[in-house]
Amino acid sequence: MKKKPFAELLDGLTKDDLRELTISMVDAKLANLAGCIDADVVFLPHAPNAHDENDIDPGEANLVWQLDRVIVHTTATTEKTAFLAAELARSVANHGRSRYETPC
Repeated sequence: MKKKPFAELLDGLTKDDLRELTISMVDAKLANLAGCIDADVVFLPHAPNAHDENDIDPGEANLVWQLDRVIVHTTATTEKTAFLAAELARSVANHGRSRYETPC
């Protein structure tokens, strides 16, 4: 997998671009969830090759993600990113992860 520095990904984007990209991302997520029923949320997919090399808890690196966990994780990540942006805008030094993810 190719990796690009975050600043390079944002190069040339305006505040309006970022707003539109954010709205588009949220709209796409909501559209994907629109037809879900309760059974979809708790469905445990079979994914024997699941591996998240970025997972902080090594005991969870091979967990398969149910939709409820994806929703909770996405919400926590969005909140964390917004909070980090507010800190950076105020010149607060990065001090680690600013989020708490509720257990599923």
